[in-house]
Amino acid sequence: MPPCNPTSPVVDVTADGSAAAAGRKVPKTLTEEMKMQNGAKSASMDSSSVSGIRPFPWNYLSDTTWTMMGSVFLLTIFFPGISMITLSTASGYGLYYALYKYNPPCRYVLEKIRSLQRFVFYQIGRCILLDTRDSSYLPWMAYGLVCVPLLFYWALNRHLTHGFEVTTFLLYHLMRLGPRYRFFAHHECLIHIEGHASKDGLYCNPWTLLTTGKRVPLSKSFRRTFTDHINSALVGPFYGSIPNSYGAAHNKIHHRWHNDTGDVHSNMDVDRTAGISSFVLWLPRFIAYWTGLSPVLLFWKRKEHGLLKMMLNGMLYYYGLSALVWYKCGALFFWAYWFYPHVEAIAFLGGIAYMWHSFSEESDPSNQYVNSMTILRGHDNIWNEDYHVVHHHETFVHWTEMPDSFHRNKAHYVKCRATVFADCEQGLFFAWMFGKKWDEMTDFFVDMQYTFSNGDKNSDRLLNVREVAAAERKLRSKEDSAKVEADLAAYHTEVKEMLLKRLRYHYMGTRQEEWSEYEKRLNAGLREFDEKES
Repeated sequence: MPPCNPTSPVVDVTADGSAAAAGRKVPKTLTEEMKMQNGAKSASMDSSSVSGIRPFPWNYLSDTTWTMMGSVFLLTIFFPGISMITLSTASGYGLYYALYKYNPPCRYVLEKIRSLQRFVFYQIGRCILLDTRDSSYLPWMAYGLVCVPLLFYWALNRHLTHGFEVTTFLLYHLMRLGPRYRFFAHHECLIHIEGHASKDGLYCNPWTLLTTGKRVPLSKSFRRTFTDHINSALVGPFYGSIPNSYGAAHNKIHHRWHNDTGDVHSNMDVDRTAGISSFVLWLPRFIAYWTGLSPVLLFWKRKEHGLLKMMLNGMLYYYGLSALVWYKCGALFFWAYWFYPHVEAIAFLGGIAYMWHSFSEESDPSNQYVNSMTILRGHDNIWNEDYHVVHHHETFVHWTEMPDSFHRNKAHYVKCRATVFADCEQGLFFAWMFGKKWDEMTDFFVDMQYTFSNGDKNSDRLLNVREVAAAERKLRSKEDSAKVEADLAAYHTEVKEMLLKRLRYHYMGTRQEEWSEYEKRLNAGLREFDEKES
């Protein structure tokens, strides 16, 4: 939550300590390193160049280098990776309209099947889960554990018999992703949930349940070896994810710094109003995070050997399987069917990560009610993941209780004028931010400090700006319409400027005083983790 520690030790990245050997000063703290690098930059760059220092480890190369790398990645990873998800979305809507929305007989059958599926998996959940409210995980897990490996085997047989076929490639990935990428989205949520469930796991001891009627966790050794990794290790590689990444990198880095400058894929030092250019500069960070490189570097730097081992074990598993697929199935099959999902995950989840934490309050950059987003009535709210502030503030709150947590803590959201949107989804933010469609984005903001002309509070009604305007037109229907529209336009402009200020704020520039100011807050608020948790 607070920025990275300016007094934390800096690793000498030279292989043999040659800097010290040559008589050059090696910085001992981040504060010292910032001063040294800023001095070097000011000597070589004019005032129009980027000043300040990027967070570790992105301070070791220039912005120009990262931007060039990001441009290559945008063309070779992001756009290709998002292409099948786009096709899945189009085909998913086609199926929805044809088989559900405009087809009453088929809709009736599908609803009956859905009810039966819920009943069956709830009964299974009663036998194996610690919390029966999690039974909705099971059908998505069943598809990943059974159907996806069978699809992969089918695609491999087709490839070995007929060579590369475009139709097989398209069918495999569309069936793996599901209509409107539902299988992909639920899998990614599952490995996220699985990573956070490391304390007790998701499953109970069935023998204890049978003999005593009590739900107790499985043994820690069995969980650490097997059940804590069912989704990430058995299904994850087909979707391009590395086992242990959520348990180690996500939990112990992202949830330690909450996207502030100690987070290896922080975007707090870039101007998010710059559109695609800032995303290009940032993209290499998420690639390094998702592939495991930057978490390993940070754990090594911080001497957190348990987490380093955990991360390296997951990488060895995934990249070892990758080498085996290449060796047994050939390079073309590897790139088309195995490595492509890795690219796809980087593209889609990178965009999600950039969007979730794009806002920051200049007067209080570590305020999670502002720098994490909440989406109400979201179009893509899987297991209440849209309550992202709750997820960061109360990580172990059960997903079914997240709406209650939001309402219980509503006063904090009001006080902070929290970053809350409604009636939208993450995909729309891509279009708004990269297309700089700030007016459209403002329409969906929920201003929880707004008070209607009749005295009602929007913290109770939770309307977005567009709905607030419609409500005010009705409330003030007897007033001069020109004045009403002028007031609403002024309010819309004020909200837009507030949002743009939060998107524009970043740590770059001559802001050394901020790093010093937040040092105490870091030392007081940084979550340190028990070695047992690692």
